[in-house]
Amino acid sequence: MTKGIVSPRAIRWLQLVFPIKKRERKKVSLLILLKFLISLVYSLLATLKDTKLVTAHHSAAEIIPIIKGAIVFPLSIAVLVLYAALFNRLKPSTLFYGTVSFFLLLILLYGFVLYPNADRLTPDAAADWLQHYTGGKQLHWVAVFRYWIHVVFFVIAELWGQIVLMLLYWSFVNSVCTLQEAKRLYALLITAGDVALLVSAPLINTYTNKYSNHDFLLTIQALIGYVAVFCLAILLIYGLANHTLGHTLSTDSIQLPRKKLQLTLWQSLKHVATSKYLASIALATVACGLSMNIVEGTCKAYLKEAFPKESDYQNFYASISFWTGVTACCFSFFLSGGILRKFGWKITARIAPLLIGAIGCFFFLMSYGRYHFPFLSDWLTSKQLILYIATLGAIHMVIAKATKYAFFDKTTQMAYIPLDPEAKIKGKAIVDLLGSRLGKAGSAWIQIALLEFFHTNSIQPLSGILFIFLCTTTICWYKAIGTIDKQMPSSTET
Repeated sequence: MTKGIVSPRAIRWLQLVFPIKKRERKKVSLLILLKFLISLVYSLLATLKDTKLVTAHHSAAEIIPIIKGAIVFPLSIAVLVLYAALFNRLKPSTLFYGTVSFFLLLILLYGFVLYPNADRLTPDAAADWLQHYTGGKQLHWVAVFRYWIHVVFFVIAELWGQIVLMLLYWSFVNSVCTLQEAKRLYALLITAGDVALLVSAPLINTYTNKYSNHDFLLTIQALIGYVAVFCLAILLIYGLANHTLGHTLSTDSIQLPRKKLQLTLWQSLKHVATSKYLASIALATVACGLSMNIVEGTCKAYLKEAFPKESDYQNFYASISFWTGVTACCFSFFLSGGILRKFGWKITARIAPLLIGAIGCFFFLMSYGRYHFPFLSDWLTSKQLILYIATLGAIHMVIAKATKYAFFDKTTQMAYIPLDPEAKIKGKAIVDLLGSRLGKAGSAWIQIALLEFFHTNSIQPLSGILFIFLCTTTICWYKAIGTIDKQMPSSTET
């Protein structure tokens, strides 16, 4: 009866969008649900982490590069050292449970202990003295000290994305999926993260609007309550998936027999450095993070000008997440899989640097024009021009993140599968955690250096220089993909 109702064309389309075999349904369902929950937590944290810091008095968007470059990056290295040591001593499941539980404890500590007592814990007097002593020239460094409580939460949110999402989750997926399964299933797993953006945005907007006339703490605590529930669900789903999927690897898996990996972090770094293949993946990862964040920093500076109120800023930022989810779902469902199958890995991987670079360069030209093209001010009021530039920056953030999720993440994860166990575990940890953080830190260091060199507290007038950095980075990224493709085993192509 069903076959008569559904046309053959519709069946073929469903098989193309959902290429799941009957024996894989349980595996895929668990992995999709796990990806959805981890991404949902990250989306909530990512939206919350910026708002208070950017909109706070005596602060601005320029505080974010300082946090990423001077705090998050060194901590990422420390976490990588700790991860390498723990991986040699603990089972992967123990490491997963312990990491998620530790993050949950820190998040609850921020929402229900530190933030409610922020007035007593914020060193306003010392920060005011420092600001006066430096003559206001080190405003953003002083803001990091003043708002250390919210800086801690920012770091927690950043590390969740790097450790739980990119490292622990994808290491688990790569250990239970074969190369052939990855070609069909990874797009669905990435789409689960895109759907999480669609869910998180209305949730954030609901509580932001509900408490818009009250203390912002109520919004934070309500959303952190959801984060706690989702983290508990992650632990339960992972337990079920680990128990079930550990015994369901296909007999055609190309993975080598499992063995305990005992290389030290230094040996693992040498392993990556001496592998041209892994080094090229690392270069692409660094370039991706740098290209996205060097634009995002300037965009957030315009967003604060356009939306100075906390609730307005957070609502707009949540809208960016929502449209990122919509765009990424469209890319994943209708473009990435088909392009990969029809045109191959290299062309699919090169879509990300082309789109991110082109739109980012246009954004910087608009920002540069605000200060150097007087005719723009003749056409538009200052407020309109700021809003248009902020909107263009938001469009870049939407397209850049959607392209990363649908094209870059998919092709990069596929590139790891044919590697030996050491490269797949330790090499991936170094490239994903250190490489992506180095990309974010690199963009932060560039912005910090420019702010210090030109003795300014605003990154906006420096858009012309950032334009050159963006062009150079995306060209290097584009070439690195060609290098990876030349060395990639032919079995990864479709």
